[in-house]
Amino acid sequence: MAKRPHLIIMRGLPGSKKTDLAWDIMEKKYCNSGEVLSTDDYFRDEYGRYYFVYSQRRIAHEWNQERAEEAMNNGVHPIIIDNTNITRWNMEPYVLMGLEYGYYIKFVTAPDHYRCTVDELHARVAHCGIEKGTMYEWKRNFERVKHLLCEA
Repeated sequence: MAKRPHLIIMRGLPGSKKTDLAWDIMEKKYCNSGEVLSTDDYFRDEYGRYYFVYSQRRIAHEWNQERAEEAMNNGVHPIIIDNTNITRWNMEPYVLMGLEYGYYIKFVTAPDHYRCTVDELHARVAHCGIEKGTMYEWKRNFERVKHLLCEA
């Protein structure tokens, strides 16, 4: 049986260090051979500065989904989706694409999502303009999923 390419879907509240973990996984397990795709990239300027615009979040998510599909179409291995992915609905486009393209799908929740309080996480990302109340709502709505999805 041929090895299937991997799609890793990162999960966790803002400030839970998903991005650090995503790059750590990419470097240590995959020797930087794939792509880390984040909707946040849409809001970065050419100098890497982050400017989140709430009204453009839907466009940003569609943009990231298009990048993921292009990477899957090109057989990129691995692809790491570095978004909050609070609900199954948030992950659904990536999961459906991954299944269509034959990817092995793994869900990884950043440990600080559970280890830290919302107040602690919010303090890490307060400069991004995310309201603490929004983060409490996301924490309340966080849906658990099986950590491995092996069947296509």
